[in-house]
Amino acid sequence: MTNLVFPLVSKILSLLVLVGAGVVLVRTKLLKKEDSIALSKISVFLLSPCVIVSSFSMKVDGKAGQSLLLCFFYAILANFLFLFLGTLLRKPLHLSPVEEMSMEYTNCGNFVLPIVASVLGEEYLLYVSAYITVYNLLVWTHGIHLFQGKAGQHKEEQCKEKQSEEEQSRGGQKQNAFLKILFNPNILAILFGVFLFFTKISLPAPISLAISDLGKMIGPISMLITGIVLGSMSFKKIVSYRRIYMVTAFRLLFFPFIYLLLISVLSRIDGFLDNPVLFLVTFLSAMAPAAANVSQFAILYGKEEEYASCINIFTTLCTIFSMPILVYLSGLILR
Repeated sequence: MTNLVFPLVSKILSLLVLVGAGVVLVRTKLLKKEDSIALSKISVFLLSPCVIVSSFSMKVDGKAGQSLLLCFFYAILANFLFLFLGTLLRKPLHLSPVEEMSMEYTNCGNFVLPIVASVLGEEYLLYVSAYITVYNLLVWTHGIHLFQGKAGQHKEEQCKEKQSEEEQSRGGQKQNAFLKILFNPNILAILFGVFLFFTKISLPAPISLAISDLGKMIGPISMLITGIVLGSMSFKKIVSYRRIYMVTAFRLLFFPFIYLLLISVLSRIDGFLDNPVLFLVTFLSAMAPAAANVSQFAILYGKEEEYASCINIFTTLCTIFSMPILVYLSGLILR
């Protein structure tokens, strides 16, 4: 896996060029920061569901099906490990919802899909869908709960005299939140994708091609959103957040390294790591920058939007150093 370091750096740099394009569009006043809201909605509610459906629409043989199940296990292990670590650190580090979610969730779709397609080949995109599926199930349930739950606690502290009224209101909000989660396009896309995968039903060619083409847009659009936000603020402002270094260190180094050590222990089980490249697909997702959904949720919910965007931007920029290092270490540890 160590021989993949240079192609990986090349692809990450190409994604950063797209970030630069977004910066130029803002600095030349062709776009404004507010334009990122519309692009965020397109990315979250259209492009992301298309990626999910397109991934599950791929035809696989029996061996590929077994490999996909193994990747699901890798993905479940990574995501729940990160949730455990984030929950463990929440109180000692006084993490805000934006900070905790940025540590726990990665930009597995927007950032990793173009990297896997370029470095490993498009045939490995199916295996990225395992991580994306687990990620989406958690981010649209646990992730939303982080934002909504903290908001409810904040209101309760501010308005203790209206406690009973707020409890009734929160009960209605929880019910509405559950319905929003259930009918979220990403959750519906997962259910539809699983249905297509197990029934072997093929979508009509024009629809399938349209979904595939839209899904391929998620990487460039996400990088442009990052560039648009970056272009509307000074880099000095980004690095002025003291806690951003802590969040970045945990997201890009500590969390994925703990995951790598766990896999190295489990690799002693026969058949667990027969194909290291399959694990690398998941590991690339696990070491990716903070999820773009965090800043997109922050924009949609109106909570710490600038800080969330700064974390996403800063972790994306730092990935050019952290990701090659971790890939090289994985090659040494797992060989």
